[in-house]
Amino acid sequence: MQTRVVHSIGLRHAMRTSRALAVLALASLALACQDANSPAAREARRAKVEAAYERLVTGDVYERGRAAQELVELGPDALPALDRALDHPSTDVRESAVRALATMGGPGAVPLLGKALADDRSVVREPAAAALATYGAQALTAFDAALRSPNHYVREDAVDALGGYGPEALPLLRTALGDHDVRVRRRAVEALGRIGPDAMPLLREVEEGEDPVLRSEAERVLDRMRGDPQDARA
Repeated sequence: MQTRVVHSIGLRHAMRTSRALAVLALASLALACQDANSPAAREARRAKVEAAYERLVTGDVYERGRAAQELVELGPDALPALDRALDHPSTDVRESAVRALATMGGPGAVPLLGKALADDRSVVREPAAAALATYGAQALTAFDAALRSPNHYVREDAVDALGGYGPEALPLLRTALGDHDVRVRRRAVEALGRIGPDAMPLLREVEEGEDPVLRSEAERVLDRMRGDPQDARA
């Protein structure tokens, strides 16, 4: 009997201790959250962002890489700085900003990656397009804007990236088929071929259309697709 009483007292004590520790942990978490949003904490984060940004735009390749990683770790607080970096005259800085945004991810990165799609250098555009493709339909508005760029290289890269999508990209590729630049139109046909069977009806339209260059391209792509038994049955 005495043993059971002692055991019961010990169990109640352990439970009270556990509850006390849980309350203490919750209180500590609440205090940490409160501290993280205090003016002092926000100012400290802003200072870290600015310091990392300065190293990003002034450092050598190694310092730039470390600064980009710091900005990634600072999360959404670093988005305004990365936005500024996308306007920097140095291609290396802009490329680093894009790769940081691709690593950081999150919905806040999408409009900035869309901005990078319009860059005049392919080393900036291409990683931006690849990163946007991971967002699925959420990023289609960025490609829509890129297809209206006056720079045909921007439009070509956007079309190439859309080839990695599924049927949701078909309306944009239909638009690209009407581009005034034949290079963009031909890229659109190739992109349709990469989408696969879902694009075959649109490719057949192109094959029967009035553009002789696109007719030939569409015929070639369709022949290649029909060489796959699965595509042939589609």
